Amino acid sequence: MIINNHLSKTKFSMAIMFFIGFTFFVLANCKGQNPSAVKPNIILIMADDLGYGGIGSYGEHRIKTPHLDALTREGIKFTDFHSNGAVCTPTRAALLTGNYQQKSGLEGVIYAYNETRKTGLDTSQITIAKLLKNNGYRTGIMGKWHLGYQKEYNPVYHGFDEFHGYVSGNIDYHSHIDGSGVYDWWHDLEIVEEEGYVTDLITQHSVNFIHENRDNPFFLYVAQESPHNPFQGRNDPALRSLGTGKYTPVQDKRRAYKEMVEVMDEGMGKIMGALEKNNLLENTLVFFLSDNGALPIGNNGGLNGKKALLLEGGHRVPAIAYWKGHISPGESPETLITMDLLPTFLSVSRSQVPQDVKFDGRDFSKILFDPSKLEERTLFWRFRDQKAVRRKQWKLLINESDTTLYDLHQDLNERNDISNRHQDKVRNLVEEFEEWEKKIGQNQMKTF
Repeated sequence: MIINNHLSKTKFSMAIMFFIGFTFFVLANCKGQNPSAVKPNIILIMADDLGYGGIGSYGEHRIKTPHLDALTREGIKFTDFHSNGAVCTPTRAALLTGNYQQKSGLEGVIYAYNETRKTGLDTSQITIAKLLKNNGYRTGIMGKWHLGYQKEYNPVYHGFDEFHGYVSGNIDYHSHIDGSGVYDWWHDLEIVEEEGYVTDLITQHSVNFIHENRDNPFFLYVAQESPHNPFQGRNDPALRSLGTGKYTPVQDKRRAYKEMVEVMDEGMGKIMGALEKNNLLENTLVFFLSDNGALPIGNNGGLNGKKALLLEGGHRVPAIAYWKGHISPGESPETLITMDLLPTFLSVSRSQVPQDVKFDGRDFSKILFDPSKLEERTLFWRFRDQKAVRRKQWKLLINESDTTLYDLHQDLNERNDISNRHQDKVRNLVEEFEEWEKKIGQNQMKTF
């Protein structure tokens, strides 16, 4: 009995030691794996009109962005990430719905000063906020909405529990007046008076949201205005007044633009600081990107084209994923697009979705934790009289006047049209685009 008891104790001790050792092994190797113990928080930060080369880690030298550069060093830098649209509204519609923006009828920009002001994202649309909210998440949007001016399209009707921001395409950074001369700063369903530089207000409300929801899983969409025009720094005067959206620009736009991006980066640091203060860094996926390419005042990394064009400079954007302890630093060349974020966030959060709900976007969560390749697919863009289709390195641009083909592996700047040498490729890509248009429908909002 004494011998058996001793053996039992020995076996028990060995079992305990094995369990402890195994636990340490698992913890030591959890980096690079999708955690499954708790629902992670998700923070999505979207810059406005920030070009592919607009921050230091993507090649910008004049403008200092230390916090975004640190995020890049410690996370995944995506080098072939694209916006669904070459302008604001379409990309945001695709982001919220996980589908091509044509499906929600928002292919063009919703403007403050014409009949598009009456349109918006229909509340029947399934959105990332609705889905995450149904799966136990607290949801918030701070900043730019641009998916409907009318109250019926307000973010709170699209699944967001909390909204501090503006509904138009841009507002004066100080007076908060939109392009038609209307004051545009909201708290949920009410217009409220709140003084402050817009970038700072968006950042502060984001930090508050993190503090207030630190004990529950949350989805926070930080939609910065920066560096969209009007170009105004912190200490510049207000340019717009009530009753008119017209204004005289600041004299030194480049100085103002530089400050706008740097203040946004400063806000990025405050958001990361709030996560650290609340011990949330290891349970929060942070994703940063832009809604489209830059205007000529910005930096598109030497790419041909700009905002509103379907050349690479109009829709190839910086994108960074960070999750302390789970995502290993690196670089990904995978071809991704804005609408992929919704299914990816659903996967990371292990959210339940009705079986009949399908998305055009695809889940790329596995490459966050394992540098594997995704299956090839074809991507499509359509805006005004421009059309584009991308398959592997081949990109076809279809305009009213001509059709051009580029090999992006050899000619990322889209300078050398090789359509005459690859007529079979042209035909195949045209056929794919025509088939996509049949599925997506020709209907679209009037564009200007």
